[in-house]
Amino acid sequence: MGCGADDQIDFQPIGRSLVAELFDSNHQLMEAARPELVSLADALGGAGYAVLLTDPRGNALAVDGALTQRSSLLQRALRVGVDLSEEAIGTSAMSVALHDRRPARVLGAEHFYSEIQTFHCSAVPIFDPQGLIVGALDVSRDIPAKVDCTLWHAARCARRIERRLFLELPAQFLLELDTCNALSDVSDDSGAWIALDESGRCTYASVTARYLLGCAEPGALPDFEAISAESFSSWATKFRRSACSSIRLLNGVQLQVRELRASRLPHHDRRPTAPPVRTQDRPERSLSLGDTRMNALFDKGLRAARAGLPILVAGETGTGKEFMARALHASGPRASRPFIAVNCAGIPLELQASELFGYEEGAFTGSKKSGFIGKIQAAQGGTLFLDEIGDTPLSLQVALLRFLDSGEIFPLGARQARKVDVSVVCATHRSLNELVRNGTFREDFLHRISGYTMRLLPLRERSDFHAVLDTVLETHGLHPSCASAVLREQLKAFPWPGNVRQLSHAVLRAAAFREGEELAFADFELGPLVKGGQAAQSHRDLRDLVARTIDDVIAESDGSVAIAAKKLGVGRATIYRRLKQRKA
Repeated sequence: MGCGADDQIDFQPIGRSLVAELFDSNHQLMEAARPELVSLADALGGAGYAVLLTDPRGNALAVDGALTQRSSLLQRALRVGVDLSEEAIGTSAMSVALHDRRPARVLGAEHFYSEIQTFHCSAVPIFDPQGLIVGALDVSRDIPAKVDCTLWHAARCARRIERRLFLELPAQFLLELDTCNALSDVSDDSGAWIALDESGRCTYASVTARYLLGCAEPGALPDFEAISAESFSSWATKFRRSACSSIRLLNGVQLQVRELRASRLPHHDRRPTAPPVRTQDRPERSLSLGDTRMNALFDKGLRAARAGLPILVAGETGTGKEFMARALHASGPRASRPFIAVNCAGIPLELQASELFGYEEGAFTGSKKSGFIGKIQAAQGGTLFLDEIGDTPLSLQVALLRFLDSGEIFPLGARQARKVDVSVVCATHRSLNELVRNGTFREDFLHRISGYTMRLLPLRERSDFHAVLDTVLETHGLHPSCASAVLREQLKAFPWPGNVRQLSHAVLRAAAFREGEELAFADFELGPLVKGGQAAQSHRDLRDLVARTIDDVIAESDGSVAIAAKKLGVGRATIYRRLKQRKA
């Protein structure tokens, strides 16, 4: 039987075990959207509007705004994990926006189900740099408005989210296009962005840019010389001199071109996402940590990076090694250039050389016709972050050592070396000295990547636990006051084998499933509570405590290591490694 307009809607969130998967699969979107949701909620919350972010299927990812002022029905509907697709709740602004790929407004009785015909909603789709829909942004309340400007606000917010997604791309050129001379007003934003590699191949383009270039549908993009009357090499030479130029298309239209920069994005104190950029004429420290030892470590690391030394960031899983690398980049003279992160453990062995060094056209069977810009060259002028450097094979270590010594790379199939100017930061959770003794890591390579070694403290040893907790709470849209003094001591007593990453995942779970305004320890689903003094005991006692915690969580997860890893906020490999260490 079909559904009737008077049927009740079941606004039931998906299972708790699936929420972590939902967050993981939409992590990049959520990170880009978080500061913009704050801005939109601040603008519209006073008018009683709630702000919602969904994935492409209509699952609620984040909620902000004046939700507590609204009806219990709207509060039940707008919860993290609730399925708000057309199949679940019928016609809505969000479902129309996702289906039609355009902004939409659905007001009152325009909703299919009578139960939600008090809702007044505006929604816009969010596109990724390939022109594919990655989510939707919805603004709703349960009373009509005399003048409804929410669609305009939502569209502006979605564009800023798309811009943030674009700025994360690895590319030689990130460019903004507009009508000639229109870019003199840097407060405006055309929304037409393209990414070019060093050969002039257009690798990404925003939806607006696709329409501008005559390739509106997602798919293959034209090379520079297929749309421009000028050769790419000639144009690139001029652009590098001024970072502002023009392109005359083959049809005669002239466009202004400007480098796309992160500095035009707004910063919000309520939910900070990154340390502010520092330029050479602003020598003050831009990152302040509550732990004096961590502050001193960052200061030394920043001085070492500015001196051109390669940095090795060591620490347990989840201590924030990539965050520290990004902070060093954002606080140094290369802040306006690319930050390219590479997980050395995540690249298949046979693809590692081409992924890092790139290749020329025809270098091997199946290679791209235009060749491929490797990660090292994509980081030109900026920072190359090599995570899990301990997992690189010996053959790749030799190639990286040659690059570090000479500042040159040989893409596969290339006849000449290419000069590359990058700052290199490596990271590992493993003992590289032990790997050297085992013969799986070159000693000369270790010396070359560790011009200065930053050993990050595990969360249990940091003196600023409450400051870290406050930052994590604010990052996920929660006010620090929602964590009582009792809860803080309970959380501080927990060993946190997954460190800050595990704490962040735990806060996300607690935020999704809390019943009242204050968080409770049970909301974090951390297993048995650790007694207050245990976290400060000897290393052996602490190791036993971590082992017991892992055992308890695995038991609660019916023996599933995958589920236990998600509850603890660590990777499965971390749990397997801990179990293996105990058997040894």
